[in-house]
Amino acid sequence: MHITVEYLGFLNIEGVKSGTILEFPEGTSAASVLDRLGLIGPYRKYIIPIVNNERSPHERVLKDGDRLFIYLPVGGG
Repeated sequence: MHITVEYLGFLNIEGVKSGTILEFPEGTSAASVLDRLGLIGPYRKYIIPIVNNERSPHERVLKDGDRLFIYLPVGGG
């Protein structure tokens, strides 16, 4: 199945530009996509998957043609 992966530039996912369509096996979850993209650091718990413009849990199973926006809120002060 094909998933469009989008994110903001500060994530800097090596080898994958925002808007890239990637192929995954049926039954792939948002968490599995994050794994494949190497987003496994301590900040991962703050990542919010947004699937087709809807905030979703990491466990959400994706479908062919879904759009996954990887949102990492920025904080500080």
